Amino acid sequence: MGTLDALGNRGSLLASIDRILSLSQREKRLKETGQATMFDLWGESVPVPLPDLELEEGDAALKEKLAWERELLGVYLSEHPFSRAAPNLTPLTTALCGEIDEEMAGQDVVTAGMVSAVRQLYTREGRPFVSAILEDLNGSAEVTAWPEVYESTRELWSEGNILLVEGKVRLRGDRVQLSCELVRQYQSEDVAPAPPARRRLLINIAQTEDEESDVVRLHQIFAAIRDYPGGDEVHLSVTRGDEVVNLRLPGMTTGYCPELHQRLAALVGEEALVVQ
Repeated sequence: MGTLDALGNRGSLLASIDRILSLSQREKRLKETGQATMFDLWGESVPVPLPDLELEEGDAALKEKLAWERELLGVYLSEHPFSRAAPNLTPLTTALCGEIDEEMAGQDVVTAGMVSAVRQLYTREGRPFVSAILEDLNGSAEVTAWPEVYESTRELWSEGNILLVEGKVRLRGDRVQLSCELVRQYQSEDVAPAPPARRRLLINIAQTEDEESDVVRLHQIFAAIRDYPGGDEVHLSVTRGDEVVNLRLPGMTTGYCPELHQRLAALVGEEALVVQ
């Protein structure tokens, strides 16, 4: 995730920061008094190893890590918080946040993005409404939810929330705003379905006395596997007389399906195929 993630889990490092600083200060004091430290034993030409420090258990959610990056650096380094939601929400929109401009004034649009800033304001009658900045991977847009909408959606307008917004583009002076009419929050169930669990395809073949035919058949098996890419592992079990050699084919995966099954069955027989 980050430049120093190789040092350990960010949550654990944060939970153990006092112990880490204490160790660093102790080593510094020893060096200032002329005493050798364990780091000196490695010399200048060898990278200094980290001490065997048992870190406290801790973890930090991706959302929290990204918030730290934005707060400290002003940008997201690991990934944009909207990047995982974008493939699911973009097909539901008619305009990206960065595309909404004065030429679209008066148009009804549907857009989606992450709330990056929120201001609660009041009408002349003292009714609360909200002005928020919604950003996606393309840019940002100012969104206003007037009292009628804000009253029933108040909890949605929080920094970090990912929203799908329907509204009308309006001009207020030299500012372009999207006046929100409908809004809903992106939920985890909106995520595209997880890929199916990886399977293991075992192909049993018997070596014959016809070496040339065996080689041709093996190439045909590999060609069929490559025609159906996927994440399923491929293993071979080769019988040579009384000997059985089990081989895993590193780097070769496939997407097992009825069509591939039919092609392989024609080469080795139905009974020679096992899917686990």
